[in-house]
Amino acid sequence: MSADLIRKRKRPNLFTNDVRALMYAFGDVSNPDRESVAVLEDILTDYIVDMCHEAARMAQTTKRNKVKVDDFKFALRNDYKKLGRIDELQRLSKEIQEARKTFDDSEGKSLSKLSEK
Repeated sequence: MSADLIRKRKRPNLFTNDVRALMYAFGDVSNPDRESVAVLEDILTDYIVDMCHEAARMAQTTKRNKVKVDDFKFALRNDYKKLGRIDELQRLSKEIQEARKTFDDSEGKSLSKLSEK
């Protein structure tokens, strides 16, 4: 891939820094070649777009306009690692929401006690 072709790509460089960091984390040099990063970024972007289209198809099949997490879970039903990661992230999100709710409730009570004094 030439430098001219990299500049002519239609997609913006959304993941360049992340791809560089991941390449370094997996054993590449600290400053990988721009063309290598561009190729991996293209592959990543294509994968994300394909998954979103697949999830949108699932939503459309059930006559919904909005894509839900379950649509992505269905699209990834044969990839057990990614499916497990989705479940883990959902569980962690729920724990964070509960912790925030508990914190907000306890903070609100302490503030009301202060205002009563």
